[in-house]
Parts: sequence; C-alpha cells; structure tokens
Amino acid sequence: MRGECLMDTKNLIFIGGIIPESQYDDIISKSMGPIQYAADALQKSFIEGLAAIYDNILVINLPFIGSWPKRYKSIYSPTQFNRHVKLQNGSYQLNNLRFLNITGFKLLSRYRVLKRNLDNYCKQRNDEQIVFIIYSIHTPFLKAAVDIKSRYKNVRVILIAPDLPEYMDENRGGLINVVCQRNIEIQNGLYNKVDGFVLLSEYMKDRLIANNQPYCVVEGIFNQSSESSTPSVRPKDKKIIFYSGTLARRYCIMNLVEAVQRLDRQDFRLDIYGDGDCRDEIIKISKVDNRIKYCGQKPRNEILKKQQEVFLLVNPRTSEGEFTKYSFPSKTMEYLASGTPTLIYRLPGIPDEYYEHCFALEDSSIETLSHKINEILDLSGQELSRMGNEARQFILDNKNPVKQVGKLNSILEKLN
Repeated sequence: MRGECLMDTKNLIFIGGIIPESQYDDIISKSMGPIQYAADALQKSFIEGLAAIYDNILVINLPFIGSWPKRYKSIYSPTQFNRHVKLQNGSYQLNNLRFLNITGFKLLSRYRVLKRNLDNYCKQRNDEQIVFIIYSIHTPFLKAAVDIKSRYKNVRVILIAPDLPEYMDENRGGLINVVCQRNIEIQNGLYNKVDGFVLLSEYMKDRLIANNQPYCVVEGIFNQSSESSTPSVRPKDKKIIFYSGTLARRYCIMNLVEAVQRLDRQDFRLDIYGDGDCRDEIIKISKVDNRIKYCGQKPRNEILKKQQEVFLLVNPRTSEGEFTKYSFPSKTMEYLASGTPTLIYRLPGIPDEYYEHCFALEDSSIETLSHKINEILDLSGQELSRMGNEARQFILDNKNPVKQVGKLNSILEKLN
C-alpha cells in the first residue's frame, strides 16, 4: 500500500489517547469505572491504517484515563517514553506524554504538555508541511493544535470526530454542566480553524463544518489483527444471547433485559458485559432470573472472543434521541465481524449496507424485541451460520484499516 502514498512530503502526526501495550496492565489496574475500550480500539485501527499507507507516522499520545481521585488511582498519568512500534504492515513512532491527572487541573495540564511538544516538533521542521490528525473533539488536543497552527504557516489540522460532546453524557448537572457548556462553546469557536474532518456520520457535517472544509465519513474500522483470525467453535448445547458495552439507560440495555424476561422459555441465557448506571439494577434482576447473567467488565480481547462463541449478539439501542443521528455504535462492526448472527435497530447513523447482513428492527417496543429474539432462537443453525459468515466477510473486505483510513486521501489531497 505504500506505493499508493500521495503525501510523502507531509509529516503526519496522529494526536490521540491510546492505552500503550507496555502500560496496559497498569492503566487497567488503576482505573475505576468504565474504561474506553471502544475508543482505544478505534484509535489503534486509525494508526494501523495510517502506518500501512504512509511512512514516518508519529503518534503523540496522552492516554484517555479517568481523573484522580474518583476515576483513577494516581495523580499522574503513566511514565513518558518514546519508542518505535512495529506492526504487521508498517510501523510508527510513539511519543507517550505524561500529564497531571487531578480533577480540575487535568485538561489544562494535557493542553500545556501537548502544546509544548508540538511546538518543539514544528521548530525542527522549517517549511515542511505538517498535518496534525486529532482523534476526538477533546479541547486540550484541538486547542493545542489550532494554537500551534496559528504560529506556523506550514501546519494543517484534520479532526476525527467520533462523537459530539453535547451527546456524550446526559447525567450532568449544576457546576459540572456549566463547565461542560463552556467547554462546548470553546470547541465551537475552534471548528472553523480546522482544515478537514473525518466524521462517523454524514449528519455530523451540519453540526461541525462551517467553512466548506473537506470531509470524509469513516463510520468505524474493524482491525482483524486485534482478534483471532478464525471464529471460535460455538457450543451446541447453549443458546447464549450476548451484550457488551456501556450499561446506560439511554442505550436501552434495560429494554433488552425486560425483553428476555418476557420470554416463556428456558433454553437460553443473556450474558451482559460492561459497566454503567444500570449495573446494580441488572445484578439485582440476575439474582431473581437465572436466565440473566451479569459478567462484569472485561478486556476487549476477551470480549471479542466471547462474541465469537455465542448464539446471538444484540444491540438494543433504538433510534429514540437526536444523538443517534450523530453516532455509529462501534459494536455494530464488532458484532458482524465475529461471525455470530446479530440483531440491531435501524439507526440513522448506520449506513444501509449493514442491514443486509443482520436482523434489524424499526419498531422500538420491548414487545417487538422480545418477539424477534424468540423467533431467532427457533431458527436453524444452518441459516444462522450462513448469515454470520456473510456478515463477517463483508466487514473484513470493506471495513479494514487500510480501506477505511484510505478515505483520508481525499482530504490530504486538498490541503495546501
């Protein structure tokens, strides 16, 4: 793929917050509450795609971790380091930065550390064109990049927008809400200084793009190197329905719980993995209904293996709420790639091509969900296997890192 590189003269800098392999155990052990496994996986897939297409990729990294004292057990992020990382197809330089992780000081520390690092980098590149590729609408990243761009005429900024901040947390109140609103106002003032956008939904362009900047849509990436190449053998004596992700009420996890509770049969089990505000309620229900099992929060590689072993994967998120227009549930791609039959709802942020490879619902009622699960439980193994295998091949062929990240070429070509 390097022969297709269109931008050999550009210095491509990916700015993100991955969990480095060397610090994985340390970060997991110190984290309290939900861990951003999906964001970590998507970033690493972007990096792998970039490294496969372009030479000399630099990743400047400030890990996305919770803040001390409530969500992380240390007042500092893990140790700073700089090393070369080899991948199956390509390589990159990883510059891991350290910052103060105390609530109230964290964002400012991340901004200052990153800005100083970017400034030092640009001073050494004279008039060479530099492109910052920022992962997520994260104010320290975006403001640091834009501030550096104002100093150096050879700098351009591309923003990857996996989510809109105003839809990421519905349980804010009081002073926290005031701070978050101010943060959004700052971000709004920075968008017009971005040179290009990578959006997860076509609808995002109406919210983010004000100056006709170029954009592409990358709804997600499936990175086969992060999972086993061959699906596991599914147990024939168990029909396990599976959900993994954030246990948030607005993602309709309790609809799934109630739907299986209504089933008048005992030949299945619902396994739920993850963490969130519905966790305690799910645990309470599982003690009464032995068909429902809460399995805790597990590492991503374990979740991917489990997805391959079960009978049916379900994402109960319905189209209710405006935020569904601006998001693509990452588990949609994971689920289909597992080779396990998948049941989802039709959402505005999911391209139509996905619905050809799964079961899809439009009616958001719990009764309809329950009826559909019951219907799928009675389908033949041959029919389900065919659907699962075709879905997996669709993802592997069309949503891999090289194909998806290759869409950035359309933006890079237009930068001057």
